[in-house]
Amino acid sequence: MLSPRYWIFLIIVLAAIGFSMLKLSEEPEIITSPADPYSYRYMQLENGLKVLLVNTPDSDKASAAMSVNVGSMDDPAGRQGLAHFLEHMLFLGTEPFPEPDEYQQFIKQNGGSHNAFTSYAQTTYFFDIDNEQLPGALDRFAPFFISPAFNAEYVDREKNAVHAEYSSNLKEDGRRIFSAQKMAMNPEFGFSEFATGNLDTLSDRPDSKIRDELIHFYETHYSSDRMTLVIAGNYELDQLANWARGHFSTVPQRDVSFSRPDVPVFVPEQLPLDMNIEPVKEIRRLQFTFPLPEVETQYAYKPVSLLSNLIGHEGEGSILALLKQKGWAESLSAGRSLSTEHASTLAVTIGLTREGLVHVDDITRILMRYIELLKEQPLPEYLKEEQKLLNEMMFRYQEHGQLSDYVIRLSSNMLLFPEQDIIYGNYRAELPSNELMQRYLAGLSPENMLRTLVAPGVVTDTTDPWYDTNIRIRPSDYNNEREVEGLDTLHLPAANPFIPEDFSMSPDPATDTPEILISTTERQVWYYPEHDFQMPKSQALVRLQIPEVQNNGRQRLLANLYTRAVNEALNTYSYPATLAGLSYRLVATDRGLEIAVGGYQDKLPELLGRVLAAMKSTEITEAEFARYKASLQRSLENNLKAKPFQRTVAELKNWIIDPSFSDTDLLPLLDNIQLNDVTAFAGSFADNLSVVMYVHGAMSAADARALAAIVDSEYPATAAFTAMPEVVKVPAGIYQQTVQQDHPDKAMTLYMQGSDTSDKTRAEFGLLAQMISSPYYQYMRTEQQLGYIVFATAFPQKSVPGLLFIVQSPNASPDEMMNHTRIFFRNYAADISSISEEEFALFRQGLITLLLEKPKNMGDKAAYFWGEINSERFTFDSRKAIAAEVEKLQRTEIQHLYDSLINGSGKSWLLFEKGGQSEDMTPLSDVSRAEQPRFTEVNLPVTPAEND
Repeated sequence: MLSPRYWIFLIIVLAAIGFSMLKLSEEPEIITSPADPYSYRYMQLENGLKVLLVNTPDSDKASAAMSVNVGSMDDPAGRQGLAHFLEHMLFLGTEPFPEPDEYQQFIKQNGGSHNAFTSYAQTTYFFDIDNEQLPGALDRFAPFFISPAFNAEYVDREKNAVHAEYSSNLKEDGRRIFSAQKMAMNPEFGFSEFATGNLDTLSDRPDSKIRDELIHFYETHYSSDRMTLVIAGNYELDQLANWARGHFSTVPQRDVSFSRPDVPVFVPEQLPLDMNIEPVKEIRRLQFTFPLPEVETQYAYKPVSLLSNLIGHEGEGSILALLKQKGWAESLSAGRSLSTEHASTLAVTIGLTREGLVHVDDITRILMRYIELLKEQPLPEYLKEEQKLLNEMMFRYQEHGQLSDYVIRLSSNMLLFPEQDIIYGNYRAELPSNELMQRYLAGLSPENMLRTLVAPGVVTDTTDPWYDTNIRIRPSDYNNEREVEGLDTLHLPAANPFIPEDFSMSPDPATDTPEILISTTERQVWYYPEHDFQMPKSQALVRLQIPEVQNNGRQRLLANLYTRAVNEALNTYSYPATLAGLSYRLVATDRGLEIAVGGYQDKLPELLGRVLAAMKSTEITEAEFARYKASLQRSLENNLKAKPFQRTVAELKNWIIDPSFSDTDLLPLLDNIQLNDVTAFAGSFADNLSVVMYVHGAMSAADARALAAIVDSEYPATAAFTAMPEVVKVPAGIYQQTVQQDHPDKAMTLYMQGSDTSDKTRAEFGLLAQMISSPYYQYMRTEQQLGYIVFATAFPQKSVPGLLFIVQSPNASPDEMMNHTRIFFRNYAADISSISEEEFALFRQGLITLLLEKPKNMGDKAAYFWGEINSERFTFDSRKAIAAEVEKLQRTEIQHLYDSLINGSGKSWLLFEKGGQSEDMTPLSDVSRAEQPRFTEVNLPVTPAEND
């Protein structure tokens, strides 16, 4: 049972929620968290459009999202991908703003971002922007839903972009597996259809033009009363309401009467089924999918979430604990994988070891035995109460992240929840009755499952027509009567011991930046008292700097294998802590090992001590080592099968960062590593160690010192700090390097490097990237249709500024991509030379807004300060200093930078391509990388508060 303290906390939370309902005088009353600084108003326009207004005090960004209750499930027969294609077309011009890049250019120019997505049941469009520019953004956004242009020229062009998106994913296992599993579903169930679209499904036909079908689909599905709008910004709610009415009252309310048929996910009597899927990458996965009753109307009780949390538990007595003990599995997750107004599915996904592949039926029996435990008697009340308590804790201490993410979630919630629960609906968890739980438990049976095995070399007999994935589907021959040793060790989780009891906050007086508590030649401890975000939480980040790991590829592999072993040893212990709002991370980095613990600070010292103790005491068996080594090898090999543009960027970074080790460098080194090498590493890495620690949060400096003492007691610093990895200076000239990969698409990544690391140069590169990204996208993607993946972006490495131009195409060669890039460069020279002062000022202010954007939560702020510590910028002002330089920049300086990068005699270009060399470029292999100079970092020294 839960302790009285827990009940007291729950009563306080519920009372706070009740108070929050009284904060708003508007109807209906929206339940908000006591920690939420935002204020809200719900309204419905005369055309039936549902609107939520959000006042975000002190925010430098504004945002909006529109969700439409239509998705790929609603595609007409034979026109797969039409809903997705329509989503693309709304960006390409409207009656008041006919230019196809007007919306994107305005958003980008003013420090914002935009996107959209089409899911199976909804389509959502969203943006964020400099707060002051929200009215102009709404001017351009609202016509999407009133008067899109559907320009015939761009309809034809954008079909190619959709096809390029489809082509770019032909080798992506996530898409391939997702598509293949649909083949086992009921063909009358709308979700089972192909959703992306390609040139075949979106082509003109003798009796039908795709543009006409787009317009018809828009006019028969996009109706104001099927839309939900969220507008958020640092404006009074009355002002936001006026803009909502002024911009969106003319969204047409059409006579839309389509409905989704109530058909089962799988053909009746079809289950159970076994399915095999052969992946591209080295993936071994066993997934169980159970069709269940719809769950949307039961959101207040979350029965599927409760079952998922129990099946997916990783603590003592869990399915995963037993599977790991047997060496059959590496991971397990469970959760709702599909939810419509008529049905839902629960999926259990198990990451298998090689040995696990030959124990599929045994693993199935273990899962079924655990489900039998759930059914044998009503679920204990403490498990239901714990779900409620943990959800209420998350709601009470809710923190905001990116504003655009938040408005997306709210607009989606408005399609699902009643008005008062638009926010609280994600957290509301009333105690479900035993009868309700039985309705969902009844669907978890061997007779009601699709069992899918994903692994290289599985037996297949047909292919998915969309992604050419090899598959096999057949009736399941699983027998649930089999005996498996260890079933008696399975049991439901005990009450969570990590639920916090002390929510007090005791930070020292506020400071602008972190202060250093301890500073020696081999050890630093930094501390920041958090006052902006009133949460009883803290974070402690520790870098154990190991020179051998930084400078030696083999040592990096040993560090990786070592952290895998420790994480495995901690998993059963740490999982309940994760559920209770604590987290830890132990990873190998390019400088050594990094430890992070965070969350409710009540139990933070205990968790940190346990992690450090496990690092000292973990023992590895030969069988465990073999699994960890195989897993690491698989990860390295799978990296080589990433998308082509990702491979080119990875190889570029490997060339310019020193020391650096690519996946192809590391794979042969892994072959020769044995268990005794990892054991030796574990026992010796502390012999040559420097330590940097940062504590950020609501604890005091004395508590931070106490955490630092815990680290020092286990891993005292023993060596002076070493220099950071360096950035290689690219020589003058135009160089190229080919990246080999088995993928149908081609790709190019063109890199231009800054000449120094000054804040002024970093400001210049950032502003040029801000100005050039949208025009490059418009020319290469929208006009030339060279590919779906196209972007130009700033690419700083350490403190060295740079620019990247990236294209991935299903058709064009890298030489064609480069030729068009050069054409763009010539054309853009005229644009940049004629830019007005007013337009230049908008770009400048947009970048300043991005640089000075305030952290959204404690984690954002801690991550920024930790980044400054790791880059040894101890003034903690890089963004502010660069923004100050941006403020001073003149048009002529950016024009000069552009001319020097593109046409200068000393220009330095690196082209990494996949799919064919570009003409008139020197092979990068002609350059001796070892002889190239490096950039020198110049940072201010640490001024210690005290020496230890």
